[in-house]
This record gives sequence, structure tokens and C-alpha cells, in this order.
Amino acid sequence: MRKMPKQKRSREMVERLLDATAAALAERGLDDTTTNHIAEKAGVSIGSLYQYFPDKDALMEALMVRVSDRVSSVFREHATKLEYVKFDLKTVSNYLILYGIDAIRNDPVSQEIMKSWNSLPLEKLLDPLEKFFLSMAQPYFVRHYQDYPIQHLEGKLYVLINSTLLTVARYLQSAPNNAITEKNLAHILSDMIVALLAPQAKA
Repeated sequence: MRKMPKQKRSREMVERLLDATAAALAERGLDDTTTNHIAEKAGVSIGSLYQYFPDKDALMEALMVRVSDRVSSVFREHATKLEYVKFDLKTVSNYLILYGIDAIRNDPVSQEIMKSWNSLPLEKLLDPLEKFFLSMAQPYFVRHYQDYPIQHLEGKLYVLINSTLLTVARYLQSAPNNAITEKNLAHILSDMIVALLAPQAKA
């Protein structure tokens, strides 16, 4: 990003450009979206766009960060209402995986991100989500420490979170040609989560 959006007017312009990027992406797809399309959708000149973003890649990076922030906010609100810390790990994992798949399926921008994830700076989306889910997991395992007295918890959560996020992304990218249903996918992933985090029987 060329300009840091310090003033209200600049922040509003950045949001306007990102709104236009999301709309163009949902309407035209990644490959057919250009900065000219985005500027037109935002109702600004291409020169104004370039004052804030040097190219399409920079717009996509900023959009990935915003999508990640919004996904985190929605998940936190939903999980809090669900009172997820009260449920067993299998139930929580299965429910939230299905919730995430459904949320992506009903959002055209998220659908396009999943279809084009090999061409996008996916780390801008996944890195913040990884940190978010780690922060969400901590109060759960503090409450359930007697059920899950896990060694190397942070490392195991790192593997599980990234495995789940990338598997879901790959699954949605391949739709509708998947060999398993989303319910089966959620079941398998939640079994994997429980198996890695459940206390190991002593030999």
C-alpha cells in the first residue's frame, strides 16, 4: 500500500477500494479483474487507485487481510454465543468446521478466494486466522485441562489448525467433484483433532 490511511478520508478511500475489489472479484473472478475494473467499480480514477495501491497484487493482499479480520470477528461472535467452551472437543470441532464451510459457500468473495487460492497471497489470509484460532483454543483448553492435559499444545494446535484450514480450502476449491460429503469431511477432521489432542494411553 502506497499511502498509510491515517486520516478519515484516506481510510474511507481504502475501504471503498477494497469494497470495489471484493465486488469485482465476486462478479468477474480473479483472472478477469483488473485495476481498471476496480477503479470503475469504486467510482474513482485509476490514478487515485494507484495513490493507495501500486497494483492488483497489493489490493489482493489487503483484501485477504480484511477477509481474515472479518472471518475472525464472525467466528468469535458465533462461537461465543454457542458457548463453545462448554462442549466436548468433537462436537465443537465438527460444528465449527461445518459452520465455516457453509459461511464460505454463501459468500461469493470467499468462494472466489477458494477457487483461486493458488494464485493469491493465501498467507495473508491464513496467518492471521491461525493466530485467531490459537487464541480461541486457549480458553477452551484452560477450562478442559483435566480432560486434555496435553504436552506441546501450541505445536499440536499449529499443525491441526493449518491442516484443517488448508484441507477445507482444497475441498472447496475442488467442489462439486469431491469424493466425500462435507459432513464426512468435518467428521474426519474433527476425529483427527480429537485423536491428536486426546490424552495418550500409557504403555
